[in-house]
Amino acid sequence: MADKSRTPMRRKEKKEKKEKETTERSKDVKDVKKEAEQGAPAVEKGAEEGAPNGAAATDQNGEFQVEPMELPPFEIIQGDRIDPFAFKFQFKNVEYSSGRNKTYLCYLVDCGTSDDGLLRGYLEDEHSGSHAEEAFFPQCLPHYDPALKYTVTWYVSSSPCSACATKIAEVLKARTNVKLSIFSARLFEWEEPEIQDGLKALHAAGCKLRVMKPLDFSYAWETFVENEDQPLNLWEDCKENYEYYHDKLADIIQ
Repeated sequence: MADKSRTPMRRKEKKEKKEKETTERSKDVKDVKKEAEQGAPAVEKGAEEGAPNGAAATDQNGEFQVEPMELPPFEIIQGDRIDPFAFKFQFKNVEYSSGRNKTYLCYLVDCGTSDDGLLRGYLEDEHSGSHAEEAFFPQCLPHYDPALKYTVTWYVSSSPCSACATKIAEVLKARTNVKLSIFSARLFEWEEPEIQDGLKALHAAGCKLRVMKPLDFSYAWETFVENEDQPLNLWEDCKENYEYYHDKLADIIQ
């Protein structure tokens, strides 16, 4: 079990982090307003009605406004090796993962045939829409063969959400020739009952769930990152945070 003496400190850290995030967001808004007031040309009455999405405008009282901005379509990015800075940020096994609003999924697939060899790569989901875990099977194994035996290993920046966990469990039950192991840097919202139910469903479907230990971070760095032959310098509390998440996962799937 994790050391309970850490709980008050983590609550304090969470409160301080939330206050810092609020301050930073307020600063961003003030900076945008200041830039608009200093550099934006005068807007004639009614001109703001034709402003493009995301454009700055002023109303009749001279108050600063920002038009709603339409976000681009969500997508899944697939590649061979991850940017080193993205890896260090997204895979850092902190408890309160502020700003880490996407999932990186590094995968190894052994199809049991010498001709195909070992498939390797990564998926990255962009904020919403289809998640990387959900996209893996149709995007990375589009030509699934029930006659083959698949050994699949994932190294993910955070464990699956409840919806993805349920879908993965369904795939594993339907495809008994697929053996999946998931190594997670962090546990995503592990306190939530539905998240715990999803992890239990994965475990019951035969998925091996593990938390990434320091050696796993180094292996992922060597295997999936554009590291330019530079070693990974692990952060100070990497081992401590691994032990914390390891105990939490063990409690959930026991």
